[in-house]
Amino acid sequence: MSAVLPSELDPELSADRLQLIAQQMLDVLHGALADTQTEDDCAYTRGSLVWGRIRNSLMRLIRARRNRWLTVRHSGNDLVIGIGPHAARFFVDDHLRPRKLRVFLPTEGEAQQLLLNLPGVGDRDVVLWRFFIEKARTDQEEHRVYFVGYNAAHEIVASWCYTEGVRAFVASDSYIPAPVVLDPIELEPLEDESHQDDAHESRHP
Repeated sequence: MSAVLPSELDPELSADRLQLIAQQMLDVLHGALADTQTEDDCAYTRGSLVWGRIRNSLMRLIRARRNRWLTVRHSGNDLVIGIGPHAARFFVDDHLRPRKLRVFLPTEGEAQQLLLNLPGVGDRDVVLWRFFIEKARTDQEEHRVYFVGYNAAHEIVASWCYTEGVRAFVASDSYIPAPVVLDPIELEPLEDESHQDDAHESRHP
């Protein structure tokens, strides 16, 4: 099944809104990882701190009330946020092969909504929205945030990806960003290498 952008299903899930949330997540992720590089840290302490700080930072962002479209649906440990009319949860996991079983377990509120809509739900209808924070595996990779919509069969219907480096707003398998048109640049002739050496020596006696 080819995934579409969430905004194609509902303009409430615009790239600008998703970017605000994703950037918050990445900012907190960087700080948490930097604070857990001691010899006493392990995968558990890093994972716990990352998850806890992201949860609390989202709560703080929502309580600031600068964006009326961003709300809290459930403030427990299994935080559920609202993006317009849509509920979403977040996980530090692989969006293609999530290891956490809770990814597909609806919260009480999600389950109630699913039961109400189940008779008319089709293969292209999203029943669960999930954010995934994927940590870079190497120094050459970037951390990524995915926003994924699943149907009732746990198939990906919509997908959006964000990275700090390229500011990517893409459907993971069906969208190619348009090329950026750059202003023309003026080229100046290169200086003779001997002149550059003379200038370098004059600055560094």
